[in-house]
Amino acid sequence: MMVKAQLPRIGLGMAALGRPGYINLDRSSIFGTEQRSVETMQAAANRVMDTLIQSMDFPWLDCARSYGLSEKFVGEYLRSNKVPPEKVYVSSKWGYTYVADWKVSLESPDSKHEIKDHSTENFLKQVQETNEYLGEYIDLYQIHSATFDSGILEDTRAHKALATCRKERGWKLGLSVSGPDQNKVIRAAQKNPCWCER
Repeated sequence: MMVKAQLPRIGLGMAALGRPGYINLDRSSIFGTEQRSVETMQAAANRVMDTLIQSMDFPWLDCARSYGLSEKFVGEYLRSNKVPPEKVYVSSKWGYTYVADWKVSLESPDSKHEIKDHSTENFLKQVQETNEYLGEYIDLYQIHSATFDSGILEDTRAHKALATCRKERGWKLGLSVSGPDQNKVIRAAQKNPCWCER
């Protein structure tokens, strides 16, 4: 496996480009109020990726299973433009599932755009989905929004599945954090041998 340069200092997060409605953004001034089809959103994502690829020597694209079709958009863009895996840094995250069914806004305040699930079963499902869309391009695969409440820091079965992923696929592992106690979550994660590079 080719060793790449270090993680770039800045990257393009695909959250707002991979799905038609993002939780805290009103994008009517950019997309208008018409229905944002998959084709419209993919074309917009492609224009942004064109600019990124043309302006940076070593671009970084960050996706997640919960960012709608971000992995599909990025994988199709990179393959159709014949971007070699060694010329781009790609990360993605697992642990949330996008459930908004390509709607810009949801019917009720109780409806959700995404559902969090850090179970081993969800990891095994989502790692296969990520591999299908981005396989040869993935450099870093992260737990999306690790917290003490989600149980992922103590789940030895999930840790074994993550370690197997790293060993079999060569992907680096990581995690993102949110909510209270972020520094404590990071310290607890650093004690886990499945994160350590060998």
